[in-house]
Amino acid sequence: MSDDKKTTAAHTLNGTHEIFDPRGNVFVQARFENGIMHGAYKEFYDDEKKNLCLEGRYEDGMKQGVWTGFDRNGKVDGVEIFNKGELLERTLYEDEETD
Repeated sequence: MSDDKKTTAAHTLNGTHEIFDPRGNVFVQARFENGIMHGAYKEFYDDEKKNLCLEGRYEDGMKQGVWTGFDRNGKVDGVEIFNKGELLERTLYEDEETD
């Protein structure tokens, strides 16, 4: 195995990793296999992982199944259904406030 391949293999993402946006506000927890997103994906509003923003699953780098979005109060504000990265259905929920 060449030195280049050894270096690449050593730096390939595997397992669950934590990712921050450039401002440090949004926290992401994603699972990788051989450098490709594969498995649970969670995005948070805060780095303490208390306020979930988005939750879903990747298979071979593509969104798969049900993806659920949450508002900052923890209420579901939308659901999307994917098959091999293709959006099949989207349902958005409006915040219903009573006067």
